[in-house]
Amino acid sequence: MERHCTVAVIGTGFGGTMTALSIGRAMKARAKGETICMLERGTWWSTPVGTVQDVEVRAPDLLEQHGQPVQAWPAVDHFKGLVDIVLRCLRRRGNEDGLYQITQFGKKGWFGLRKNDGISVVHASGVGGGSLIYSNVTIRPPEFVFSDPRWAAMTWDKARRDDCYAVAKNAIGYGVLAALDRRDAVPSPQAAKPVNTGLSNIVTRSGSLPQGFSPAPTAPGLRQIDSGPAADNGFWIDRARLFQTAASKHTKDFGTVDSSINDLPPASTPFGPQPDPPRNYCQRQGRCTVGCLPGARQTLNKQLMRAAFGGAPNDSPGLPPPKAPPPDLPGILSIEALAEVDFLEPLPKGGYRIHYRKRNATRPDDTSEQAITADRVILAAGCVGTIELLLRCRDDKRTLPRLSPTVGEGFSTNGDYIGFVDGTSHHIRLTKGPVTTSFAQFHTETAGTSSPPRTDLFHTVEDNGIPPAMASSVGFGVPLLQRLAKGHRSRGLVLWLVFRWLVHRGLGYLGAFLKNARKRQREFTSEEEFTDRMMCVTAFGRDAANGKFRLGGSGETTLRVARTDGKGFHEDPVYQEMDKTLKKLAIEFTGRQDAEFINPFISPATAALKADAIMVTHPLGGCSLATDASKGAVDEFGRVFEQSGPGEPTRTYAGLYVADGSIIPTALGVNPSLTISALALRIADKVIEEL
Repeated sequence: MERHCTVAVIGTGFGGTMTALSIGRAMKARAKGETICMLERGTWWSTPVGTVQDVEVRAPDLLEQHGQPVQAWPAVDHFKGLVDIVLRCLRRRGNEDGLYQITQFGKKGWFGLRKNDGISVVHASGVGGGSLIYSNVTIRPPEFVFSDPRWAAMTWDKARRDDCYAVAKNAIGYGVLAALDRRDAVPSPQAAKPVNTGLSNIVTRSGSLPQGFSPAPTAPGLRQIDSGPAADNGFWIDRARLFQTAASKHTKDFGTVDSSINDLPPASTPFGPQPDPPRNYCQRQGRCTVGCLPGARQTLNKQLMRAAFGGAPNDSPGLPPPKAPPPDLPGILSIEALAEVDFLEPLPKGGYRIHYRKRNATRPDDTSEQAITADRVILAAGCVGTIELLLRCRDDKRTLPRLSPTVGEGFSTNGDYIGFVDGTSHHIRLTKGPVTTSFAQFHTETAGTSSPPRTDLFHTVEDNGIPPAMASSVGFGVPLLQRLAKGHRSRGLVLWLVFRWLVHRGLGYLGAFLKNARKRQREFTSEEEFTDRMMCVTAFGRDAANGKFRLGGSGETTLRVARTDGKGFHEDPVYQEMDKTLKKLAIEFTGRQDAEFINPFISPATAALKADAIMVTHPLGGCSLATDASKGAVDEFGRVFEQSGPGEPTRTYAGLYVADGSIIPTALGVNPSLTISALALRIADKVIEEL
């Protein structure tokens, strides 16, 4: 028999978790026997080592007791860790329970793509979705973003928007259920509590060290480096100190990010007594994007585990383990991992049947076809996943033939960019600290980067750390990229240089064993030293958001994508403007006028190989919110439009919603997790109202 639930949520990322826990909380209060089921294509991921919060590593055992598949974070912090990531954690055919998926688009060739569409999307596959690999940053876009006409369908005013963002920030930092309890107890609008329980002390080398912050002149509450003559910033992580110092010369809008990690509260003196320290805290291991071994990151899988199964006991050595806390939503919330949805169809009497492939936990390539039914369905499979699912239902399976013709349109790369510059004037140490500590914004009303500001070219630049497991590869690879960037536009020459580099490295390792007794060879230096004079940044900007997806045909990938103006995604004006900003910062970091950041995915070398493709980690749009089906795919509450005839009122598919980044109609120019969460919580309120 098919299982039935009141609400089914497809996906467990920010959109899925915010809606599922909100609705589950309301179901618990109603006590009418309603249930909510979450389907996740990936597995659970957990730390394999003891933490101060879970000394005996009981969390994986708790999950396995409930029949949940679990994998361990890659734990090795040198090159073998990278090998582990590639072999075990990269999702591909035969390893469908991998954590990282790189989705490419284009025409297929013998050994991959013969022609790519100009982007590749990196996304997570696991319970907790994108929170498993994101950079922890909870940042809100400037108000002028929402003045874009494409946001006209939203009926929230500034006060309501402030409240939505405040609740979303608390939901990420302290938990959805706690945030909603606080919203009910505190008259609206409420203020957002700091996401970081250590009061954003993350720029220091370890918890409790003096911060040396100075209040920003243009934004109340913004924390910037104190660069005055009496400032003592020696305790700062080098990357944060140097980034903010360089940014301060080119914009007024910069500072320390509000980061969703736990840390020790700052004290007046180093290593002073700590009032009520958290049970887990950031240890500056630089592993945010490959799994936090201390468990300091506020990933959503923790909230989902507590809600569905209870939490692992907080125990201490020498003491009997206390009882594990009970689940927050007993008998209401269920989570099915390794369940990849294929399509859904409406039922004659209302509701939907969801068809999915259930993977074998020990052999994920072995699947069985299954289905569940639900009165209401919330699509939160991530931007690419939701777009593909709806296009398949409309154009292939024909189960939802009256979906809006705009499904797949309005896709945005969010201006995603990553760049490296080598040969910095000072030691930077990319492997220390959280992956992101600081930000700088350009072309806001107050940034001072142009007069008048070009808000259409607004962009954010952030420092970006490198996990230690990847440091040696980056340390060797970036100098190679710099060589290849110097005009090598012949495919044969590029391949020859790469081959020579690989041979040179191999011979270097062999020779190092013979020479190391006389002088330490680079092959025996630490991971930190490989990147100690290198800066890495990520950036986000307001691109045109005019990409369009369609289903791929024979000889093509499952999805194809292209801009509607015929240009390449990397040709958007915001990328040209970001290049100008990064050129200024590169000079600040290196002291060389010829210095520039290199994007490993867009360069003369990749152009020679016909492989230019922006690596997108924050895709947005494609199921954009709008006022009717002729302008977008969903309304402001995520309800999916059904095409209506001439003169007929706007209709929606009853009980079908979208609640992820695909509904955002424009680029944001900042990390989108907070905005996705704010919109999803608002959608959940509407679903609860309709229930």
